[in-house]
Parts: sequence; structure tokens; C-alpha cells
Amino acid sequence: MTSRYVVAVDGSRPAAAAVRWAVERARTDGAALMLVHVLDEPADAEAARDGERLLSDTAGQLSASEPGLSLQTQMLTGSVPRALASFVDPDDMLVIGTGKTGFLHGRVLGSRSVQIAATASCTVAVIPDLDLRFRRGVVAGVDRRETAGAVAQAAGAEAARRGEELLLVQAEPTIGTRPTASLSSELAIAEALARAREAFPDVVIRSRVAGRPPAEALLDGARDKALLVLGPGSLDPSRSPIGSVLHDVLLNANSPVLISRAVEDRAGEVATAAAVSRGAERADR
Repeated sequence: MTSRYVVAVDGSRPAAAAVRWAVERARTDGAALMLVHVLDEPADAEAARDGERLLSDTAGQLSASEPGLSLQTQMLTGSVPRALASFVDPDDMLVIGTGKTGFLHGRVLGSRSVQIAATASCTVAVIPDLDLRFRRGVVAGVDRRETAGAVAQAAGAEAARRGEELLLVQAEPTIGTRPTASLSSELAIAEALARAREAFPDVVIRSRVAGRPPAEALLDGARDKALLVLGPGSLDPSRSPIGSVLHDVLLNANSPVLISRAVEDRAGEVATAAAVSRGAERADR
């Protein structure tokens, strides 16, 4: 369970969307909600007053509409990515808004959502300013066997809490019009399917191997979904978790994106070995 939801607020529409998303999660989980605002250094007195007023007004509105919510506020200083990274704990979920929406258009290197996701040590949710009321289902990106089970389990938990189906997507390079699935990629999608079905037998789970560039395939799969779940780009805690695929997805997010920091455990491979050896519930093509 998430210990608290930490939401960065700055008065923008994407930040307001992030607050709405986090409030619903915190209410469902019975978790605490922490609103934070970051002041750039050096901060002047007027900026500090404006930040305090923003936090106070936002908290007041939420207290009136969500009286049972455990709510706190905190002012931070420094660069936004570093300030947030220093503040969160590994068991938190950091929720940030993003105005970067589209389909592989309008790329801006150094996008703040990418910087924050690369710096934070906890799970990060990046929320675009979109109408999510009619979105259903969870989609998860599977890239390699080392993280496949953990990503699938994190995504399965999200699908189970929503009572909706889960779609596992793996992208492969193509020769002509046919995907060139390798043995390692087949084992990865098999691992993901087995782990998710074992942990969440009541969730409807489908899978797809797409012969398209990974970011394009994931964004296409997420365009009408409530959530896209991805794993870290690197398992090495000393390196940035942002790989090229995650970078492109975040810059063009068309649904909420959950970047799970769950680390694959070796016990999971034992639990799924039987399913893998039986043909591993081969992915729907």
C-alpha cells in the first residue's frame, strides 16, 4: 500500500488534474495526501506568499469537499526535480501533472515530467490534463523478462482495484509486416501473463505483441485506457530509470502513466516457471 500521495501543485490545470487523481486514490486507500509547492531559489517574499496562498486555498477546498481526508501541505525550495526527490520516501507515490499530450509530436527535451520521473526514488504517476471519466482498463508495457513479472503484478493490482481488464503490450521490431519475436521476448510476455494471472485470477487479462516502435505501440494501446503502467528503464538504482521508450511516452502521454519502482524478485520466477514451460500462455497475436 502507498503510505502517502505527494502531489506537486503550481496553480496550473495539469497540476489540478493531478490533485483530482491523487484525491480519488487517497480516499480509496485511506492514505494521506501531501500537497507540496516548490519555490525556485532564490525565492522572493512575494513568490513565497503566493505559494503559501496556493497551498492554503487548495487545502481549504479539499478539506471542504473531502472532510475525512488526511491532508497536509509543505513548501519546498530548490529545483523542482531535486526538491521533490529529496522530499519523497520510497513508499510514497509522487503525483505530477503534465501538459505534454499528443502522439509523438511536440517533443521538448528536458520536459519537467521526465526530469522528475528520473530523479524520484518512489513510484511516480504522471497525469495529463484530459477528461478521464469514460476511460476504462489498464495497459502495461512489457520489455524484458527481468521486470516483466513485477510490472505485470503492479498493473494487475491497478486493474483489480478498478475492477477492469488488463492489457499487456510488448513491442517488437518488424521484418516486412511481421513482428520478429525473439525467445527472450516470448519468455517476457509469458512471465508477465503467468504472474498477473496467478496473482489476480479474477481479472480479465489479454496480451498483444505489436510490430511497431515501442512508444508508439504503448501510446496507441493507452489512448482510451484509464492507466498505462510502465517499469523502470534500468534496474540499477545508481542509474536513471528513464530509457528512450519511457522518455517518449512521458513527453506524449495520452493517459495517466504510472512508473512503478517495484523491483523484480527472484521468487517470482519460480512461481511462474511451470506456466512458462507449458507454453506460457502464448500472447494473443
